Amino acid sequence: MAQDKDKLDEKNQDKLTDEEILSLAHDRFEIAVEAEAITRALELDDLKFMCGEQWPTAIKQARALDQRPCLTVNRIPQFVRQITNDQRQNRPSIKVNPVDDAADIETAKVYQWMVRHVEYRSCADIAYDTGFEWATKCGIGYYRLRTDYVDPLSFQQEIRIELIKDRFSVYVDPYFQQPDGSDIQWGFIFEDLSHEEYKAQYPDSDLSSMSDWDSLGRNRPSWIQENTVRVAEYYYKVFEDVTVCLLSDGSVLEKAQIVPEILKERKLKVVKERETVLPKIKWCKINGVEILDRTDIPGKYIPIIPIIGEEQIVDGKKVYAGIIRHAKDPQTNYNFWISSMAETIALAPKAPFVGASGQFEGYEEKWQTANIKNHAYLEYNQIDLNGQPAPPPQRQAVEPPIQAMSMAMQGAIEDLKSTTGIYDATLGNRSNETSGIAIQRRNAQAQVSNFHFNDNLSRSLRHTGRILLEWIPEVYDTPQTIHILGEDGEVDQVKINQIFEEAGEQKGHFLDAGTYDVTVDTGPSYQTKRQEAVASMLDLARSAPQVLQVAGDIMVRHMDWPGAQEIADRIKKSLPPQLTADDKDQTQLPPQVQQKLAQYSQMTQALSQEVQKLSQVIETKQMENASKERIEAMRAQNTLVLELLKHNAKDGQVAFQEEMKVLHKRLDMLGANQPIDDGTGVPNGGSAIPGNNQNQNQPTGGSSPGQPMETQP
Repeated sequence: MAQDKDKLDEKNQDKLTDEEILSLAHDRFEIAVEAEAITRALELDDLKFMCGEQWPTAIKQARALDQRPCLTVNRIPQFVRQITNDQRQNRPSIKVNPVDDAADIETAKVYQWMVRHVEYRSCADIAYDTGFEWATKCGIGYYRLRTDYVDPLSFQQEIRIELIKDRFSVYVDPYFQQPDGSDIQWGFIFEDLSHEEYKAQYPDSDLSSMSDWDSLGRNRPSWIQENTVRVAEYYYKVFEDVTVCLLSDGSVLEKAQIVPEILKERKLKVVKERETVLPKIKWCKINGVEILDRTDIPGKYIPIIPIIGEEQIVDGKKVYAGIIRHAKDPQTNYNFWISSMAETIALAPKAPFVGASGQFEGYEEKWQTANIKNHAYLEYNQIDLNGQPAPPPQRQAVEPPIQAMSMAMQGAIEDLKSTTGIYDATLGNRSNETSGIAIQRRNAQAQVSNFHFNDNLSRSLRHTGRILLEWIPEVYDTPQTIHILGEDGEVDQVKINQIFEEAGEQKGHFLDAGTYDVTVDTGPSYQTKRQEAVASMLDLARSAPQVLQVAGDIMVRHMDWPGAQEIADRIKKSLPPQLTADDKDQTQLPPQVQQKLAQYSQMTQALSQEVQKLSQVIETKQMENASKERIEAMRAQNTLVLELLKHNAKDGQVAFQEEMKVLHKRLDMLGANQPIDDGTGVPNGGSAIPGNNQNQNQPTGGSSPGQPMETQP
């Protein structure tokens, strides 16, 4: 703003009169016109060239006088569309993130949803696409932010992101340095109206009541002309000296906004204070002689957002260029060669007949029409005028240089590709790449060579997000329920600037608390991501079919065909409860029901523990009873053995064997024959009772069953 520093101090612009504001605005407008004169002329020539004006005027007129072809085969739009359509398929999106301790993730999500809702309501994609297309074609494009009422009968305002259809209807501070335009100090968006249109739109203005517009036009030639009147929206930034105070709770307020009673009530005090300068944005609508309307704009940024293609500084002035600038000469060369080829082929003479003098006498009529009629035969004289024999007449063939022209045309086409950085694989033409990976790499090369266009759009969107973060608390400053839009396009409602209860918890989203910032996510749109996700899910299901049993409803829900949501709901109902326990639908139960479910869950867990304890007690008692019975049986067996040893009689042995059979059956039923660990780590392998071991077929003493046993004295 060096050009204005000498004239007026920016800190005092808020105290200017209407005449001073108009005078400064007109001076700034002239400064912008002069600064952009060179780049606008180049941009306008680029735009005309893309629209088909690709022949120099002098050459086109000369060829027209000579009735020579002047063909235009416009290949430029396909290169422009390659960049712009790639951007439409991979739209950047604004992401909101909390910064300080007073900000929280949930409120950041609310900001995120509100930004997306503003974009949806404003059809912001049209504004972004139009500005990006201007940047691609001519080097710079614009869009804007403004506020308006929701409808004519409402007092509620909303934020809108609007397109600027004509890049040449915008003039901004030519001295801004940031690529996103965040340091623009002033700017104009204007339109030229006819005198009748102006009077119809502004019938109460001073200019409408004036009759001598010619004299006004001589004083303001850029604003009032013979048939039109220029009306401009003028944005400008002013600065105000204020004192800010840091309170004991960490908040910062202007000193003029502090109320001592409130500080005392909240037990707060001023920790420190300092002087600072706050920027403020002013807006007014002006013509050549008056201010038609005015208001204040929230935030500290001029809401005119530039999207820059390529920027160069030439002799201290900015020059913007798009993809057309360097492709104009190859395109002109291509037009010349294709016109020359058409002219050569169309005007090439027919091959004439060459013969000796006197050979055509008497047959002149046929030979004169030989190149335009198909005669069945042509007669000639075999002798010439001297009476000498002569050979038959022969055609003199002439071959125009078509092959050389074709090679020159191919060279022009290659120059077009190299200057734009877009090659055959990207354009969809057949090229020397044979594999899919090679084609993808060639496409990636084209995207890299033109990536600066998309990157500059991302910078502009990040600046747009910062402006929205400033505007949203100002526009939506009352407790209300607003509509929000999710990433998947689902519309929902959320309460802001108030305390509310959700799932038994007290929550609140206060937009004026905390600090937030934005980032830009560059990549495929949600629809493209959704299609890629479905393809990946199907591949996963083919390799692991069991996934369908636990996530089939999620996979179907992401598919875009009629009935997908209904089928997904039915699949979900068939899933086990533990898989859907954490779903959103489960958490939306009333708090009373959730409390009862929690109590029942605790009771069920306590009963399960009690049943487990009782089962352990029963098992222990059974083991104790079985052990006692086994001990008593072994004692009875030992008693019988002793009695047998005492009597050593055949009858006693037979009785002993019968008793042993009964005891063996009883012990088998009790499992007494199983190996018993004696503490050494090695099972004894069987019972110590004679005849009870399966591997011991003979009783002690070598006697077999049924025979007398030897007794020891």
